[in-house]
Amino acid sequence: MNKLSFQQLCATDHDIFSLLTSGKQRITDITLNELAKDRGIFYSPKSSRNDLIEEISIWTHDYNDITGLIEKRDYKKRNEKMTSVILPIELTVEEMKDIVKDYKKDVQKQEKVTSHQKGDDGIVMNTEYDEYDYSKTRLIQRQRKDASIHIESKKGQTIIRMPASEKALNIVEGFKNKVEAYKKTEIPLKKIEVDHLLSPEERNNFFMKLISNIPMFDLETVTNLKVDCFEEDEDIDDQELEEDMVIKQNMIGVVHSAVFHGQNLVAAEQYTQLRDGGFFITSITWRAKQNKAPYYLVQFEASFENGKLGTGFKYGAKYSTRIANTTEYTKNFKSVEGEEKSALLGLIETSARKVLDELSSNLSAEE
Repeated sequence: MNKLSFQQLCATDHDIFSLLTSGKQRITDITLNELAKDRGIFYSPKSSRNDLIEEISIWTHDYNDITGLIEKRDYKKRNEKMTSVILPIELTVEEMKDIVKDYKKDVQKQEKVTSHQKGDDGIVMNTEYDEYDYSKTRLIQRQRKDASIHIESKKGQTIIRMPASEKALNIVEGFKNKVEAYKKTEIPLKKIEVDHLLSPEERNNFFMKLISNIPMFDLETVTNLKVDCFEEDEDIDDQELEEDMVIKQNMIGVVHSAVFHGQNLVAAEQYTQLRDGGFFITSITWRAKQNKAPYYLVQFEASFENGKLGTGFKYGAKYSTRIANTTEYTKNFKSVEGEEKSALLGLIETSARKVLDELSSNLSAEE
């Protein structure tokens, strides 16, 4: 074992102190006192957080103690955004299994890959891998992560759904390369991108049509927006910058009025300012009520990773349930899982592709 490998098995007092201080949201004062009580140690309620951490960091810790602290510090998987791509070729389940098996051989030293069949025309590929972030304290620089890739093939195409992360996109690129080798032909990835829509009106129309056309849901409200512009003047002064910020803040009101009060978005004064300044929507969060059982109130999100270019489309959803015998909903939105997650995110995906095809067709007709 080399010196570097041995060092990774050691945790100094400083390492433990840094670990505990960097996780205030997860390792609370209550958690620190519970750690002490587990060892039969009781500290005064007046003890400061820093005092508790200093005491705990100089204890003798074995391997299980350290891994336990790391687990308490790690953030649980959040409501990660998803994305999807389409391969314009149909694959049988057996072909998909063979391709995944071939991919697994290539990455077995870096990744742990497992897979299983889902339904009659799909498989799920789960990948575990190590991710390094050297900006973090040493004990949590290496984090074990996973990516679940859903692959479904029917009607002449293969749809791949995955987390909107760089690693997941690399995995899909690797899978695509294996498909090309298997089929002995070049296969393009069809993504949801608006880089060919070069006017603010077209970019805004994409989001406006998207939020208004989610099947089985009635639009309730727009809760958040982010906007960008095509041109950035390096010589812009403070007054112009302040005016741009006002325009951005007003945009959510413009969208709300256009959607819910029958006002013409294009005719709105603030929208005219935004359009003339080259501003357009790059991210939107909205809420919609399901018009059939179980009547969820869903908070949808859709955005582009690179807002200016219109690439890296990603989306997510949370839901709130209706309180029994009322028309009110619970205050907290919960992450969707399993089949509900697939169904809700599938609605965004399908609607986005439909809107994009419509806008692209209109653009082609005008040329």
